[in-house]
Amino acid sequence: MLAPIILFAFNRLTALQQTIASLLANDEARDSVLYVYVDGARLNHEGEDMKVQEVRDYVSSIRGFKEVHTDFSDENRGLGASILRGVTEVMHKHGRAIVLEDDLVLSPNFLCFMNHGLERYAKETRVFSICGYSNQVKVPSGYTADTYFCTRSSSWGWATWADRWDSVDWELKPWDKYRPHAAAFNRWGGSDCWKMLRDWHDGRNQSWAIRYCFNQFLQNKLSLFPIISKVDNRGFDGEGTNCKKWSRFKFVFDTVGKRVFTYPNEITIHPQLYKSAMSYHSIMMRIWSRLMYYIKG
Repeated sequence: MLAPIILFAFNRLTALQQTIASLLANDEARDSVLYVYVDGARLNHEGEDMKVQEVRDYVSSIRGFKEVHTDFSDENRGLGASILRGVTEVMHKHGRAIVLEDDLVLSPNFLCFMNHGLERYAKETRVFSICGYSNQVKVPSGYTADTYFCTRSSSWGWATWADRWDSVDWELKPWDKYRPHAAAFNRWGGSDCWKMLRDWHDGRNQSWAIRYCFNQFLQNKLSLFPIISKVDNRGFDGEGTNCKKWSRFKFVFDTVGKRVFTYPNEITIHPQLYKSAMSYHSIMMRIWSRLMYYIKG
């Protein structure tokens, strides 16, 4: 049975239409159940209620999937709270799910890749998630698999199982218990990890993803990534709530569309691939990224 798809939307009609169109280009879409959660408009944001209503009208018209379920929030929950609520609801109904946001364009073999990964590693609890997006990595000579394992799950088109989702402690209390992990967390997932988590704790962001990754770190588990990305994040256009106009992340988008995938022989990190993937989170790359954010406005 195919995993349900959960899609979170807000106020960007065109971006959402592109996401749905790319999903429908996947052969599995017609046999997949789609859940669409649309957040409510923010107070004191003139005209946003009209944009949100346009999105909801479109969502109500979506066809082409096995079933379409909609959830329209009366209030603005924010992306973090919306994802915690929506993913938990669907996970408890189906036991697994594929999770998307409304700024992603998917390759025609995205659903095939995600469902194959979910099925293959369903009983392998060392695998925390299946990721559809991958940074461009330097593939070592002699490495023949289409996939690799890495730390730090990607939130740009991902999937997991209910048992792994339910293992996450979202509250992280008492906080002082986790402070000694700061340096190790950065070594595990990149130099920006602890600051993002600390900023969440201090109320400067609402990120669910950094808490998810921190729990993955504490459990010492890995995520599966494709060598060639099945996801194109179009969110770096200045229209999104959480993305800038420029991204340091580079990728190669899948245009071949193969439907049979090969996997590593063991659930372990390949040192060269890990180093290549984590280079996007180095201190120097982040400094360069901040400069580009300033230049691009």
